[in-house]
Amino acid sequence: MVKLAIGGKVVTVSQFALRLVNSTEYNKYAKDLSRLSKAEPQKQQQDVKEEQRRERSQDREQRRQGDEETREQRRNGHSSSKEKRHRPRSPEKEKEKKRQKQDEQSWLHRDLRVRFIDKRYKGGKYYNSKMLVEDVSSPLTCVCRTESGRILEDVKQDMLETVIPKEDGDHVMVVLGKHRGQVGKILHRERQKSRALVQLEGENDDAVTLSYDVICHYTGMRED
Repeated sequence: MVKLAIGGKVVTVSQFALRLVNSTEYNKYAKDLSRLSKAEPQKQQQDVKEEQRRERSQDREQRRQGDEETREQRRNGHSSSKEKRHRPRSPEKEKEKKRQKQDEQSWLHRDLRVRFIDKRYKGGKYYNSKMLVEDVSSPLTCVCRTESGRILEDVKQDMLETVIPKEDGDHVMVVLGKHRGQVGKILHRERQKSRALVQLEGENDDAVTLSYDVICHYTGMRED
């Protein structure tokens, strides 16, 4: 259930139709309807083309400089294979690469049951206790709710670890790997090998064997 920024109306939408944004992006675009006008997509296309043109120009200049350096090395008797020239990356590409890397490493998801493993937080008050991921603030931070109902904000992912439910038939979410984001039911466990046979929910209802490291107890809504 989502409360719209404009009008305040509450609507129900599929979670797969949503994208998490940070507060800066929300404040900038939440009530900006100009992006929906006909002129805005054209402007965005022009900006993209302009960015691509600048990148091509930079690449040509870098290749030219690289060719000049290679010729200079050959004149001085040095092989170009001994010294590799690394092209500097643009700040935008670096940010995008960093964000993609965080997304790949992130396993946080709402309605996951997790264990708190940070001994230093609040003097170890919550160490080894189980809690629920209430909301995901960023790829690597979240808001948790303890079993007593207390809300903990800005909890880092490395303060938590996944929890495997005790009973067969309990539901889990795949948090890493090929089946990331899918929900399934535990059919059988292999405790010695730290893995479980999980029947995934979906069109095919495939049963796959997954490591305990890539699944976590899921308490949220399911397709059935």
